[in-house]
Amino acid sequence: DVSPAWSPDGSQIAFVSSRSGNPQIFILSVTDKLVRRVTFSKGNYNTSPAWSPRGDRIVYAGLTDGRFNIHSISPDGADYRQLTSGQGNNEDPSWSSDGRYITFSSNRTGRRELYIMRADGTGQKQITFGSGEKFDPTWSPRPKN
Repeated sequence: DVSPAWSPDGSQIAFVSSRSGNPQIFILSVTDKLVRRVTFSKGNYNTSPAWSPRGDRIVYAGLTDGRFNIHSISPDGADYRQLTSGQGNNEDPSWSSDGRYITFSSNRTGRRELYIMRADGTGQKQITFGSGEKFDPTWSPRPKN
């Protein structure tokens, strides 16, 4: 059991476990300690879960067709969406504090760079350039007014 990610309200923890074979995303309820598997149909190696700020979506990196892509799913396991495809390995998803954007790392240009996209996967754009590998992006918290 690795890669824990707290839900925004602190009531659940998404995590990765290989208890059912290959690594999949599970959710632990903090109050009753019940664990349920969330990912089933896509990706035979799912990792790096990240909760949306509203708690209504989880993004993660999943291995499909030999490449990692960014996927999105609701915490109850419904409404699955694949957000990236076809270009290199796309990993390390992270939500913006307003939930409108997701940043991630990708080697689609031959070197690992950071990208940004809308929460629905549209508008993918490279945001880092130059030498060195970039990975595991994190957003700063939303400032309090």
